[in-house]
Amino acid sequence: MRVATGPSSKLMNTNIGDLPEAVLVEILGRLPCYKYIAQCKCVSKRWCTVMSDPSFIGRFLCLQSDGKQIFMTRTLINFRGEEFLTRMSSSFKPLTPLFKTLMNFHHLKEEPVVVGTYNDLVLCCASRYHQRDYYICNPYTLKWVPLPPPPQVFKFTRVGFLCDLPYYNCKKNDLGGHDIQVNADYRCRIVRIVYHPDEMRIPSCEFKVQIFYSETGVWRESIVSSPSMFHLDQVNSGISFAHNGMLYWMSLGGNFLIGLDPFMMDNRNSNSISSTSSSTDDGDDSDHYECLFIEVDRSDDIRPRLVGVYKGCLQMGDYDYDSHAVFFWELNEEVHSGAGKSCLELRKRVYSLDWEMVPDDIYDLNILSFDPNNDGTEGILYLYVSGADDTHGDIFMCNICTGKSLKIFENHPRVYEYFPVAVPWWPTPVPRPPEREANALIPSSP
Repeated sequence: MRVATGPSSKLMNTNIGDLPEAVLVEILGRLPCYKYIAQCKCVSKRWCTVMSDPSFIGRFLCLQSDGKQIFMTRTLINFRGEEFLTRMSSSFKPLTPLFKTLMNFHHLKEEPVVVGTYNDLVLCCASRYHQRDYYICNPYTLKWVPLPPPPQVFKFTRVGFLCDLPYYNCKKNDLGGHDIQVNADYRCRIVRIVYHPDEMRIPSCEFKVQIFYSETGVWRESIVSSPSMFHLDQVNSGISFAHNGMLYWMSLGGNFLIGLDPFMMDNRNSNSISSTSSSTDDGDDSDHYECLFIEVDRSDDIRPRLVGVYKGCLQMGDYDYDSHAVFFWELNEEVHSGAGKSCLELRKRVYSLDWEMVPDDIYDLNILSFDPNNDGTEGILYLYVSGADDTHGDIFMCNICTGKSLKIFENHPRVYEYFPVAVPWWPTPVPRPPEREANALIPSSP
């Protein structure tokens, strides 16, 4: 008896490994999230190659956007890697797997700390003080790249972390769909404001920065000038804030804000710093760059302690105990040259809050952050309220448009600074400095 060998029988005997690459892309690109992509990469070498190609990434992101999913959810973490919004995971400490992997591989005695973020990339350091060993990490992939140590180490360091482009952009087009652009060659900058202890109490119009360039894998030094004199020890060392290609630091007293654009600094004239050197050259060929200096009017004794973004504008805010209201200075930047020349407009806005959230034995109330997912219509703000026990407090979610509040976390350890972190459709690969490309990327732990 002869067995039929028509088209239908050939189709039944077809293995998924025999499918054309274009068909395989269409099938695998419909997986619901990156978690399943990562698992399917382990099926075969071919699948891993296909799913690592930028064209597949673009197709996967297009299908995600067509599904009307939120483009990018953001959450907040503190320097310990703790999250109270549970958007990264259900765990209170979603960075614990990353921290454990770093500790095991680099033989760290303590958990590293978070010192900066950009989208889903997290800049960690082996210590909070005397910072030396930095790692650019992605907690979703458990990949990281160790950086060469900067040549000078001081107890307190002002650190900022910024990329020139997100790994991918998703924009709506005229046809109702989305255009996806994958920026595989994005660049990172890590900025350290450094000074000798003898200089910290001397007002100056110049200060020194060390900048790490991801595309070269080296630190470079620049001299930054300011339109106004200030004390370097008054710059808050706790956290920097990235917005529209700028890194901002606020003063401890809330009376000024400085801004730097590390991509505007001409690295052709800046000094290349050996990662193993212990001193730097103060030659005349150092690059000079003028920072943005914003002075805040404190005539009514309100001290801004928060820097954030609301309705697309940079905001500096504080809480007033007498009126139970939050005050915000809105910074509108009309023209920016990257050298401190801006048309700036500071608008002061006042928002009243719900008195019911304030305990009778209130000890302190701090503005933690705007919700990083504010779409411009809802002004969601997070406040930390503590009573007699100032080591722990409650976290409230407040709508500054309605004044209503909701307690979302009880008995939270006292922490002042929070970093925004993205929960992306596709995780950003960590950068690979050319000089260390052979061994810079550490594989995930077993």
